[in-house]
Amino acid sequence: MTIVRLVSLAIFIVSCITIYHNTNSFEPKKRIIYIAIGMIVMYIITTIICNIAISNIQNKQILGAIIKVTKMIFTPVNGMIGLSLVGNTFGKAKDKTITTKKAGRRLIGILVIFICILIFETNYIGDFIKEILNTQV
Repeated sequence: MTIVRLVSLAIFIVSCITIYHNTNSFEPKKRIIYIAIGMIVMYIITTIICNIAISNIQNKQILGAIIKVTKMIFTPVNGMIGLSLVGNTFGKAKDKTITTKKAGRRLIGILVIFICILIFETNYIGDFIKEILNTQV
């Protein structure tokens, strides 16, 4: 479990650095607030995804630890994917590098792609958890 926590921490650090870098048009305090609130939102989204993924799993004995590990890994990954792109788009709109209309279209595209990723991730997490449970039994 210690190795998983270290890997999760490394992913989280890389995710925060990536998000921080992609929001370079904002002042540092706003970047940190954006990362904190964004990671909370990503944790909630990951929790929902995990709950959907385990809804049809019968073996609930060791499920708690598996879900904890899954959330530790997938929350920063989701943050790196979603928050980096959204922060970059807001930054470009703020700097007037792209128009507000183009930024809006880009955000809608990011949302659609992110939803597709979450659907894929739900299936992946469900299979991941089922495989772990099958090896434990």
